Amino acid sequence: MLRLLPFTVLAASIAHAAPATKSKDVVYHPTKLGDTRVYESSSGGKAETGYTDTVTDVEQKEGVLYVTNTCRSARTGAVSNITTVALSDEGLFRFAEFGAPTAKELLLKMPAKVGAKWEVDGVGKYTITKEEEIEVPAGKFRAICVEWVTRQHKTTLWFAPNVGLIKWASTEGDRVKVIKEFKPGK
Repeated sequence: MLRLLPFTVLAASIAHAAPATKSKDVVYHPTKLGDTRVYESSSGGKAETGYTDTVTDVEQKEGVLYVTNTCRSARTGAVSNITTVALSDEGLFRFAEFGAPTAKELLLKMPAKVGAKWEVDGVGKYTITKEEEIEVPAGKFRAICVEWVTRQHKTTLWFAPNVGLIKWASTEGDRVKVIKEFKPGK
């Protein structure tokens, strides 16, 4: 499952400073050790426990950047997931989930252009539908919007440069996750 992200005054100032960019070098995921995203979520309009997602490892291999994030429950502080994504010229891929390698899943095709489409076997069809300014508790962000459609539901994802996923909304259980805070690493 995809995870969502956080909010602070610092994040808001970063968000306002991030102009829309057309560069193929734009990265739609945090890549610095210590980058931390705090998410809040709801299902059917009821608040759920949020979580904190922190970059805990970054490794460059053969032109691919591997970023590992450790996710902790906001309620208990316990590790609830460890994911690794791979960032390359082709896109943003989920590479490992719960600390174990998975089938490489393309989450965002690069360069991110409105109208781009791709399909992941057994996962669904993705389309970049628009680029827009979106406001979440962490502030305003210029983001690309991706629709992910499966047989069971439709999920909409918003990705902002250098922050990554800032909002996730699914028709499955009327679930929404938003970034509440973003704290840049050192």
